[in-house]
Parts: sequence; structure tokens; C-alpha cells
Amino acid sequence: MSRFTEQLQALVHVCDSDERELIERMIHSSADYVRQVVIMESTRLNFAGRQSDDLRAKVSETDKVRTDRHNALIATVNIVNRICDAHHLPRIYCGSEKRREYGDFAIELTAEIFNDRV
Repeated sequence: MSRFTEQLQALVHVCDSDERELIERMIHSSADYVRQVVIMESTRLNFAGRQSDDLRAKVSETDKVRTDRHNALIATVNIVNRICDAHHLPRIYCGSEKRREYGDFAIELTAEIFNDRV
């Protein structure tokens, strides 16, 4: 079992059902953000031979969705950190307020869950 998995299991054991739902939402937000980054980057790669207006419109569209997913990620991570504080447990996210660090957390959490699958 890995670091995040252990922390989340310890947290879930002391949480009520509403808090557990918020924790699950944070995990899903992490995966959603990672997925959207992959979609955006693959769009940029796949549009190399297309007109610049097409590329700009598609990248702009995918970037807006990515930003929305990133905002949702940050909000849910901060909520889960408050839940950790309320239960006197270590915070799940210990990075700074930099958006990029929240994104790095998302890929680390998602990769850990993926790698620990049964």
C-alpha cells in the first residue's frame, strides 16, 4: 500500500458518509483533471496539420475544460485537507498554493491508485 492510499484509508475510518463522499469526489477530480490534460495535449499534437483557426478553437475549448477541472480539483483537495484538519490527521496535500503543484498531486494520486489496483 502506498502513501496516499494509507492516508486515505486512515481518514475514511474516522469520517462520516458525507465526508467519505467528498474524499471520493477529490479522487475523481484528480483523475478527471489528469484525463483533461491528456486530451488537451493530444489535441495539440493531433492538430499539427490543420488550419491555425481550427487548432486555436479546439485548443481553446479543451483549455477551458481543463481549467474547470483544475479549479474543481483544487476545491476538492482543499475540502479534504479541512476534513483532515478536523480529524487531527495529516493533510493529504502538503504542497503550496501553486496551481501546477495541485496538478502534480493529481497525477501522483491517480498513478498511485492505478498502480495499487487489484
